[in-house]
Amino acid sequence: MNRAQKTVLAIALTISAAAALIAILLASSADEPVSPQLWIGLLLGGALMELATIPGDEEEAEHPFSLATSFHLAAVMLLPGGWAALIAGGATLLGETARRKSPIRIAFNTGVAITATLAAKQVFTGLSQSATISDPGWGIYVPVIAMLVVYVAVTVFAVEAISTATTGNRWDVLSWVKRPELVSYLMEGCLAVVLAVLIKGAPEVLAFAVILLGAVFLSMKRHRALRRETRQTLKALAGAVDARDPYTAEHSERVGQLAARFAEALQMSAKDVSDARWAGRMHDLGKVVVDNSILHKEGALDEREWELMRSHPNVSADLLQPLSLTSDLAPAIRYHHERPDGLGYYGLTLENMPVEAAIITLADSYDAMTTNRPYRSAMTHEAACNRIEQCLGTQFHPVLGRAFVQMLRGEAVDPVELPRPTRPERRWFWQRAAVPTAITTDEGWQPTSAIDAEKSSTGTHSLIP
Repeated sequence: MNRAQKTVLAIALTISAAAALIAILLASSADEPVSPQLWIGLLLGGALMELATIPGDEEEAEHPFSLATSFHLAAVMLLPGGWAALIAGGATLLGETARRKSPIRIAFNTGVAITATLAAKQVFTGLSQSATISDPGWGIYVPVIAMLVVYVAVTVFAVEAISTATTGNRWDVLSWVKRPELVSYLMEGCLAVVLAVLIKGAPEVLAFAVILLGAVFLSMKRHRALRRETRQTLKALAGAVDARDPYTAEHSERVGQLAARFAEALQMSAKDVSDARWAGRMHDLGKVVVDNSILHKEGALDEREWELMRSHPNVSADLLQPLSLTSDLAPAIRYHHERPDGLGYYGLTLENMPVEAAIITLADSYDAMTTNRPYRSAMTHEAACNRIEQCLGTQFHPVLGRAFVQMLRGEAVDPVELPRPTRPERRWFWQRAAVPTAITTDEGWQPTSAIDAEKSSTGTHSLIP
């Protein structure tokens, strides 16, 4: 950990300690008596939910999930501000300690829980003058929604800001909260209201709420498992496609890791780094439609064979776009054979080329040049770097290509101003996916990567057209 990272953590821990002190002072000065059964029940419930946290996939920048937030927010609605904050902090402290997390992480997460709960309590109290949990009425919706928004905003900003500052990634606030996580927070907020209303008005039926909490928890656990299994299946499928040719075994995995490494060097967000990794892994999935005789052919390909070979980016993207887990990868995969000079598969020029596609192009071409083929030996690392430099602005993105070579050579990567990655148009659940239309190739088409040039109809094995 470098000096800047230590400074950031020290500031964060100091803020956490200050929040804990404020909570203690507020709790000690509270006028309302607090039932021991109430605060002990909320504390233990929150700690149990924290202990049962479903871990996220760190490689995919997936946040852990627990229902502890429901107990924190229920405390906000039922207890004075200081007490609610101490319940949230105490539950986090007990749960994280039981999970044997590092002392720094425990202290930081405890402070975040206290701070978020204090802020949520202030908003809830200020807006709920005409409605209470004892007598909610229609007026309770505004303070509850505001409370949830503030709690989520403080929690997400604190965690992601510290993570971004310590890792050196590019600040991208819009990528900090994913849609599934927003749905999870909304669900936890609704459960918090149910808990608070039942505790206040009908504690004898709380057992039904416990069953509801268990059902929600198990559903989310299964959802995470399905996402994980889908990723593993896709990864295995990509590996199977590569394995059809012994010379490209594990090619897609290497491209994915190299693309993710480059995205990190460009200080892209964790979400974009993850997308780059998976786009690299999946970029050749469409070669399932290409016959082995074409993949293994050592001579030149005829026009019919080239037409089939050129279809694989479209097939790859069309296979993945309907899946919510991989739909964001479609632009990178569909256009990873484009060139700045417009001589790629679909004729895109530099102005229209998605950034993420240019990243995959570089990683794909470098791996192709530095691995053996039946008709040539692998190029050296430096020879491949020189070849990329020779083709900046024609075959490779001029700015990203230069930064890519700097990264490969272990040099400092020049700062690059990047537009936001391209995302496919979202569809509502009642809308059907558009049927892909065939894309015809231009007569002026030329090979767009090392692999293309090796198979080109010119009959040569020149790596650059």
